[in-house]
Amino acid sequence: MRKIVALILLFLPGGVAFAQDNVRYDIEPGIVKIQEEYVNNWRKLGEINGYRIQIAAYSGVNSKSQAETARNNFNNLFPFTKSYLIYNEPYFKVRIGDYYSRLQAYKELENIKLTYPSAYIVPDKIKY
Repeated sequence: MRKIVALILLFLPGGVAFAQDNVRYDIEPGIVKIQEEYVNNWRKLGEINGYRIQIAAYSGVNSKSQAETARNNFNNLFPFTKSYLIYNEPYFKVRIGDYYSRLQAYKELENIKLTYPSAYIVPDKIKY
């Protein structure tokens, strides 16, 4: 009799532990609404503070065409890194990347400096 009870008790917890196949989460509607508002607000924002790497800046006559040429050359060398042509009077600047932290930008800067030795990190608004 003791052996039968022991066997039943031995197998009973295993059967109970695996009996639940479906798990249901009860989330209040207010929480879902807050999550949706949070996501929508970040989408509207579009830009946040971050970092980019500046590889060139030009001013004067033909500065725009020089900057466009520099950007095209960069795009040919590094096709997977985004580049931007920015105008801040009187300079046309070529900046690359969207980095959330200075450390991320620094890691990429090490590779870029092999081709563009005067490149440096600048704080900028980046796309979210």
